[in-house]
Amino acid sequence: MKTWRKLHGYVALVILMPLLLTALTGIILQLRDQFEWIQPAPVKSQAVTGTPLLTLGEIIERFKDQGLEQIIYKPAKGSLVVRLQSDTEVHLHPQTGAVLKQATRRTTFLIELHQGSWLGKFGQYGVHVTTGLGLLFLIVSGVVIYPFKRKSL
Repeated sequence: MKTWRKLHGYVALVILMPLLLTALTGIILQLRDQFEWIQPAPVKSQAVTGTPLLTLGEIIERFKDQGLEQIIYKPAKGSLVVRLQSDTEVHLHPQTGAVLKQATRRTTFLIELHQGSWLGKFGQYGVHVTTGLGLLFLIVSGVVIYPFKRKSL
């Protein structure tokens, strides 16, 4: 039982940092809408009746040289967001195409930290898979060790 307890402790030490990083970034990502510096809040605009909408082709043509990555249009909220590869979000008025807001989006970096992809394949498969397997080992070894726990003095 002493060997199980030692191994349990060593595995816990090895996976501590990746597990903490995953937990902390997960919490921050869950709360991203509460902090403007992580994810810019969308700008809502009122739809104007009778005015034609900005076409998809116009948006693509306007941003193709700036590294267009994603277009998000939510008609019910009056929100049109263009995401660029430089982690910049450009909020446009859906009818006129006027820029309402431009801000940096930091969630991409946080997601890369959370997934381990910032270290490439080694981070995703080497560190995170190992951490997951280590966590499973801690659960199993904890169940094995628990019935034989030390008696308090």
